[in-house]
Amino acid sequence: MLINWFTVFAQVLNFLILVALLRWFLYKPILKVMHKRQIQLEERWQEAERLQAEAQQALINYQQQQQEIQQQQVALLAEARVTADQEGQNLLAQMRQEMADQRAAWQIDLQQEQDAFLRTLRQKVIHQTYAIARQALRDIANADLEYQIIQVFCDRLHHLEDSQQQAISQALSQTNSGILVRSSFEIPADLRQQVIDELHSQFAIAHPLEFVTASNLLCGIEIKLAGQEIVWSLDTYLQTLEQQLSNALTQQETSHHEHDLPAGTGCLH
Repeated sequence: MLINWFTVFAQVLNFLILVALLRWFLYKPILKVMHKRQIQLEERWQEAERLQAEAQQALINYQQQQQEIQQQQVALLAEARVTADQEGQNLLAQMRQEMADQRAAWQIDLQQEQDAFLRTLRQKVIHQTYAIARQALRDIANADLEYQIIQVFCDRLHHLEDSQQQAISQALSQTNSGILVRSSFEIPADLRQQVIDELHSQFAIAHPLEFVTASNLLCGIEIKLAGQEIVWSLDTYLQTLEQQLSNALTQQETSHHEHDLPAGTGCLH
């Protein structure tokens, strides 16, 4: 069989041309597309890796932030508990102090009201005792009692202090006005004469004497001599008793409030 070299050569040339054409028009664009595709894939892969790294870092940051937030929450809760406890204790102490102050003020007000009531009650008791005693003495007054009153009064005239006696004598020598004798009862004639005699013996006076009764005197008698007043009356004793009772109760009340002082006692004569 004879080989046609021209045909062979032509086929080889055609093949080479075909290969060249395929390489130029088909293979190179395909390679370019594949290379471009590979570059894009690599870029996407790198981008994915970058995104994955960023996501991982973001997850780590998020976890750290969550941990920090939890720690802050724990710290804030602990601080809030401490603050709440302190505020509660402060409010409780404040409420206790306010209650103690209110209780003290209430006790002071109550004590003041009790003291005022007791003072009023004591004064009423004293006044009522004084009034009852005064009325009782007025009711039991009789001739014997009146006689004793005149005797005591004359004795008082007889034992005047020197200064008072001199003042009365000097004043009587400078006036001619009458002498007023007031008594709670009508003085009999013989007792009047006894009073007159005592006055004459003490002061050697010749002034007129006027005897009058006075309802405000309690079993007593008084005489005014030249601006000087000489009085003897059971009312004086009752007033002294009333004052002593009032002083004794006041001292007792003062001693009740001052526990470090001994209790005061009143001595009645």
